[in-house]
Amino acid sequence: MKLYRRKNVLYLYIVFIFLISLIPSHSVQVIHVFGIDKLFHLVEYLILGLIFKYTINQKNNAYYFLILIVPILDEFGVQRLSGRTIDPWDFIFNLIGLCLGMMIKEYIDKRIKY
Repeated sequence: MKLYRRKNVLYLYIVFIFLISLIPSHSVQVIHVFGIDKLFHLVEYLILGLIFKYTINQKNNAYYFLILIVPILDEFGVQRLSGRTIDPWDFIFNLIGLCLGMMIKEYIDKRIKY
């Protein structure tokens, strides 16, 4: 797949994350049962980490800085607009998922030589 198409997938997924975060708080009360929302945050950002590492193969620190801005904007910016409360644990699970996704992609790359 061409690099610009890969980047488009990355950008669309980031937009998808922000759109999910814009859902008003009264519409997502069911998700907070048993902390399942933390699992959603983890999986959502794990996928982002995989897509990011698949898209950006360079070791450029600017790309890593930009991808770390996404959970910050999501948790502290977009969710504030939707009327949700800001939960630091959601942010932590976002970062854990993002790092796990990137580490899984690195592991796959080391195990499978293209």
